[in-house]
Amino acid sequence: MRHSSRKRASPDPLLPVDAVTWLVVRNALSRMVESIELPPRSDLRAVLNAARDARMAAGWAAGDIGPRCAFFFASRDGKRVLVGIERRDPRGPVALR
Repeated sequence: MRHSSRKRASPDPLLPVDAVTWLVVRNALSRMVESIELPPRSDLRAVLNAARDARMAAGWAAGDIGPRCAFFFASRDGKRVLVGIERRDPRGPVALR
């Protein structure tokens, strides 16, 4: 009996979804400092890339966005933020882990 050695591909977290999502900026303490509601079926990869480009144009150093990643880190003047796509309303209650 042979087992397949193929690995399952990780799902792309930036594929469009049939629900509202948010572009969220969080500070070093994970507190939301900005959020933009995105309509269902938004091109999430384009939104995140545009947010990265805008940060860099404003003088921020921004990390790369990996192929299976829905966020990037940016820093400027000793301040570091996480910019990412979230599927839960960032103004809602915090989920306990």
